[in-house]
Amino acid sequence: MTAIHQLLPVLSPGDAIGQAVRRMRAAFQEAGFRSEIFAEEIDQRLQGEARPLAELETRVAAGDVVIYHLSIGAASARRFAGLGCRRLIVYHNITPPEYYRPASPRVTYWLEQGRRDLARLAPTIELGIGDSAYNAEELRAAGCPATMVIPPPVDLQRLSPRPARALHPARLIFVSRLAPNKRQEELIRVLAALRAGGQPEATLVLPGGWDDTETYAAGLRRLARDLEVAGAVELPGRLSDRELGDLYAGASVAVCASEHEGFGMHLLEAWAFDLPLVARAAAAVPETVGDAGILLRTGDPLVWAAVVDRVIRDAELRRALVERGRRRLRDFSDVVLRERLSELLERLRLAPAAAGPGVPGR
Repeated sequence: MTAIHQLLPVLSPGDAIGQAVRRMRAAFQEAGFRSEIFAEEIDQRLQGEARPLAELETRVAAGDVVIYHLSIGAASARRFAGLGCRRLIVYHNITPPEYYRPASPRVTYWLEQGRRDLARLAPTIELGIGDSAYNAEELRAAGCPATMVIPPPVDLQRLSPRPARALHPARLIFVSRLAPNKRQEELIRVLAALRAGGQPEATLVLPGGWDDTETYAAGLRRLARDLEVAGAVELPGRLSDRELGDLYAGASVAVCASEHEGFGMHLLEAWAFDLPLVARAAAAVPETVGDAGILLRTGDPLVWAAVVDRVIRDAELRRALVERGRRRLRDFSDVVLRERLSELLERLRLAPAAAGPGVPGR
């Protein structure tokens, strides 16, 4: 029986790529294929979910498929390149290294290595999968002979979604790791402008880790102090799913000033909590958002503050944005994922041994 295995550098809980990998494995298994996850590093809490990279070559036959999830440089890329089977890449995008040079030489090195891995691997694989058209275009530019788009599987139920109700005082939220390309500093400036105008009690919460960007996180704290909003900016670090869900439910508006997103899982999370969205129109954000948010092409904090204030005060606009977010979420449902995975199997000319109900089959 044909196997469809997946390979990634690190499997860890709470990571969007790790969640996508596990959900894809479940879909392949339910469709009748053997499917396992292999990783260089496996978090202790997920030891039963994956096998070590060293076992991969002994478990792959010539007709099998191995899908490599590429988002950063790793030794696993070299092992993947040497496999004598059908090889695919899921490209989650690699942050341009320039963003990290002032903040983390270590991360900069691995991002540069990731770009080299992309250039080396893309021309040699059978198919490249982008989780957005933006990512698929980067695959083609790197020489990938064929591409398709499959949005990443989304597990929103882990957050216990429910409608957010906090309107006053205004509370802004952006969920992502603290990193220069995410431009959290711009959101702090927006908050200062908002508090100086129509929302003097507004607050901003920025959940996300800073394991490799301590200097950037320190800079955010300094900026908040300099703008006299330190007491209104929260940097709670990494949170459990329950804690993160509670923060979404207690927010008023989701904001995103990021300059580089290959997809933007946090956008979907915000819609799951009926939060209106204001975001920078950059990278894959417009593609992901569609008409389900207000997209700004400026970083001017006064413009942002005026728009956010309008979203908070204008009940009709808010209702329209919430409804558009609900509709947009349907484009990333399990039904759509099954359809896309079925298209993938068709392109690979793979027939599952026994497809379960509602699962990709032929």
